[in-house]
Amino acid sequence: MDRLKQLDRFRRSLDGTASRRIILVSAGSGMGKSWLLKQFASEAEGRGARSVLIDFSDGQAYDVLTLVRRFRDSLGETHFNKLTAAINEATAPRLVISDSGGGGTGVNFGSSQIGDVSIGDVAGRNVIKDNLFIFQADNPLVIQAIEDRITQVFFACLSEIEAAGPALFLFDTYERTSQSSEAWSPNVTDRWITRELLTRIRDGRLRNTVVVLAGRRLPSFGVEWSQVIGVMPIDLFTQADVSAYLRENRGLSSLTDAEVQTLYNAVQGSPQLLGIIGDNLEQTVRPGDEDDW
Repeated sequence: MDRLKQLDRFRRSLDGTASRRIILVSAGSGMGKSWLLKQFASEAEGRGARSVLIDFSDGQAYDVLTLVRRFRDSLGETHFNKLTAAINEATAPRLVISDSGGGGTGVNFGSSQIGDVSIGDVAGRNVIKDNLFIFQADNPLVIQAIEDRITQVFFACLSEIEAAGPALFLFDTYERTSQSSEAWSPNVTDRWITRELLTRIRDGRLRNTVVVLAGRRLPSFGVEWSQVIGVMPIDLFTQADVSAYLRENRGLSSLTDAEVQTLYNAVQGSPQLLGIIGDNLEQTVRPGDEDDW
């Protein structure tokens, strides 16, 4: 009922006692994927691991820069000063003064070292402040070169974090990273996560990082991923689960077996429906108190 089997498997991945460090959680709506990811995050926090949770249903348009900034802010800014400095350098405004012959001279007004000024704007506690600018380049080759540099620095910082303890990446509503609702068509987010983050785990370059992908649909992975990918099913609740949940978790010990059977038939094992029914039943048996706001 509390997804103990799933939690046990996750703990072994986080502890490094299992080789499955890329976990796939695929299930339909209302099956408790988001709840499970929050349990994973809580478990990681209790074990002193650093974690980041991104739900792709949040409406944010994710590119490489947005992703690494979210990772940095969740995993701990103090460990990513080199990354922030690289971002500030890559996104710094530049003024180009052109002469009549079409030539130009670039003047960088960003955070690069100028004279005795150190890189970045230190915002206290040895944290470099992000200037929050975006990439300013029209040439896609320039953008790619900048993204490659940012990616390289990010993973260098992540490797230092790994040396101190596990790092956990949780991605919810992952189906939003496909451009098609039918055949999987990766967008820039899924391509980066697969090519950069997951591939480093598969190839052994990240040895203390766990990634969980959860969604109604997930991408397919070839046989070369079989040693590091674990599929974690989420099953419908059984009648015994429903009975334990209502009687023990919700305090509805007075329910008869016949009533439990009727409720089980109504929810058909759906965690979401069971939660709603549990809320309603608990309200009906709770002592009334009109002063209780």
